[in-house]
Amino acid sequence: MENIKVTLVISVVLIIAAAIGGYYYGSGVGYNKGIEIEKAVTTTTTTVEEVVVNPLEDLPSTNPFEEIVNPFEEAYTNPFE
Repeated sequence: MENIKVTLVISVVLIIAAAIGGYYYGSGVGYNKGIEIEKAVTTTTTTVEEVVVNPLEDLPSTNPFEEIVNPFEEAYTNPFE
């Protein structure tokens, strides 16, 4: 019974230490990335818009009425004409 309690206490302490370490590491990564972007903007003559990339700019169009609905419409030729 004593071994189970010791094992349980050690496990709880390790889980808490891992959670604190993960939180500390995770918050530092985002902060450091922001610092790097700020340094890139301030050291060169670029603007923030040139440094930060929007991943949604390269998405294909999802509106079917903006483009040709039938891709074979222009390629079809009537053999009887």
